Amino acid sequence: MRAVSITNRGGRKNNEDSVSYANVGNLWCFVVCDGLGGQCCGEVASQLVAEEVCNSFKQNPKLSADSLYSYLESAVKLLGIERERDENKFNMSTTIVALVTNGKEAVWASCGDSRLYYISNSEIIRITDDHSVAFSEFQRGMITYDEIRKSPNQNRLLKCMNSIEYFDPDISDVQKLKSNDSFLLCSDGFWEFVNESDIESTRKKSVSPKQWLQSMLEILHKNEIERNDNYSAVVVIV
Repeated sequence: MRAVSITNRGGRKNNEDSVSYANVGNLWCFVVCDGLGGQCCGEVASQLVAEEVCNSFKQNPKLSADSLYSYLESAVKLLGIERERDENKFNMSTTIVALVTNGKEAVWASCGDSRLYYISNSEIIRITDDHSVAFSEFQRGMITYDEIRKSPNQNRLLKCMNSIEYFDPDISDVQKLKSNDSFLLCSDGFWEFVNESDIESTRKKSVSPKQWLQSMLEILHKNEIERNDNYSAVVVIV
């Protein structure tokens, strides 16, 4: 299994994204978080949650939906404690997308609008749902899937990682993998400028995670706008 990652502040002053990973034996855990830019201490929230998910994984490394849920639950509880401890952080929140895999099977989770793309035979098989007003509009047929990227409601989240009271992540079933299957985990600052056809075409032409990520970054830089958002990604090829 091979993987590579990037996190960049883009056109913003601060980078509120965080990327983390952990490895125990043949099991790997990968995490991408995007601290909410409109809230206080978004960068603190994203780093705290990403690191705690990986720490929880290392303490009890398993590949199951229940275990992955428990890793996120531990993180959101710790986030809640920190929010209550420091009044300056009372409203800090973050999105999350996480993957646990041994190269033969995988399970993933998401909460917010950071995404996981699962690619097999150079085709996207699964994409996590965004928990946003824009995605809800897509589900109701008001906009197309690609129009989510430019919707004024794309950043209006319906749920994210903030407190245990509202904790409700999406957790996948355990998925059996084939050789050369791959994953892209990314924040919205990445997928806003790299669409689904870009992901598939670059994956088809790439022989390594580094080459795949670099090809997508070239597309991102071609399409990005002034003062674009922070962007982060993890790419994994099994």
